[in-house]
Amino acid sequence: MGYLAEVVAKESLVPGGFGWTMLEAHKAGQIPVEGAIGLLAGYVVAAFDTTISAISSGMWLFARHPDPWDLLRADPALVPSAFNEIVRVESPIQVFSRVTTREVDLGEGAVIPSGARVLHSYGAANRDERHFPDPDRFDVRRNLVDHLGFGYGNHACAGQGLARLEVHAVLKALAARVERIELAGEPVRALNNITRGFRSLPVRVS
Repeated sequence: MGYLAEVVAKESLVPGGFGWTMLEAHKAGQIPVEGAIGLLAGYVVAAFDTTISAISSGMWLFARHPDPWDLLRADPALVPSAFNEIVRVESPIQVFSRVTTREVDLGEGAVIPSGARVLHSYGAANRDERHFPDPDRFDVRRNLVDHLGFGYGNHACAGQGLARLEVHAVLKALAARVERIELAGEPVRALNNITRGFRSLPVRVS
């Protein structure tokens, strides 16, 4: 956040780009400087922890499940579907929270009062057997479009377009060059309250 504040203060942004548009909106008085920095963060963060976590989770899944990798190599058009399935199964952002603005009745006697902080789990929702058949199976042909790995509605991830471009590019490049992905050591999970990913993931590709 300090880096982004410095970028905005020095106006070192590419004219015509998204960041420049946010800067111009701030200079015109349409949004506060904190808003410009926050919106920039939504895109920068998409290129960091969450995308890194999705790529590493994909490598881990394909190392453990070689058959889906063979399918992807044989048909690179499956890359968008495979990415959605990676995000569904491993959900780089596991949980998030909101504060209710009014009382909400969920039915069956469950009432959330106004002003309550609610923790919602994308990870659990994305493995809900009532919605996803055989939810623990990694299936690159599932072709789902309604997982909650990027949030939903007004709270959908602002940087998901960038994340998709990045991961699609990586998967397509790997599919064209790599026959097999194998674990080359014991993976170590990164401990984090929100993000699911690896601190270390030794892999070998051939």
